[in-house]
Amino acid sequence: MLFGLHTWLLAGWAFAGIPPALVEFAQRAVPEGEIRYWGAFAAPRSICHVFTLRQAERTGIFLVRQAGAKFEIIGADTSLDSFPREAGESDAALRAAAELLGEPFASHSAAPVNGFCPLGASLNTLLAPITDFTLSSNSTWGILRDLQHADACVVEPERAPPGSLLVCPSHFAKPGPVLIGFVVIVGPDRCVYGPDYRQDGAWRRLATLQEWLRANQSVSPVRGFLLRANEKNRKHTSPQRPSPARPL
Repeated sequence: MLFGLHTWLLAGWAFAGIPPALVEFAQRAVPEGEIRYWGAFAAPRSICHVFTLRQAERTGIFLVRQAGAKFEIIGADTSLDSFPREAGESDAALRAAAELLGEPFASHSAAPVNGFCPLGASLNTLLAPITDFTLSSNSTWGILRDLQHADACVVEPERAPPGSLLVCPSHFAKPGPVLIGFVVIVGPDRCVYGPDYRQDGAWRRLATLQEWLRANQSVSPVRGFLLRANEKNRKHTSPQRPSPARPL
């Protein structure tokens, strides 16, 4: 059965249009979190199912390819721009998913504020005035890539000074589980802050640094970065000298 470019809103898992085998697969793949949306479209030799979900303060997307009775997850993150692009089928599937969700697929000079999960755009509101640096992606893997190529010092997450960005990239296996990543900023009180998508992306304190690391380091390796302030901000502040950069 091909669904084409149609979408449905879920009311729990009671919606009759979802194939029962897909329901079972998705329930196993997302042991924690709430699936909010399901859509499907035809791709060469397969059907692709796109889901959105919420896990704690995070919102994300995951894409499932169905070939006959076999299901596998082929991408998961806060934005589609980090999904792997293979020749032919996968690329077409991602473009269809982008159209389905209204997510910009092409690269941008700055993360788009109208993205499905505008994580990078939210971070840019704080970073740009201080560092003259903007993230180009709303995905956790795209943000990690941008920071690895930025004028930034790599810091140990456990000893990250105030102002550091901590990136926990999204993680998934083909059969599951799906764990959506996140990016936080370390505050002067040794707590981490980020946009909470349970509250429409409003910034708030999420946890102490140690609490956040305990909850996330076992999921995906956390990377820490300290961006350099622009010249204007350097003249008005005397920040502690950061640790020298080291290879990732």
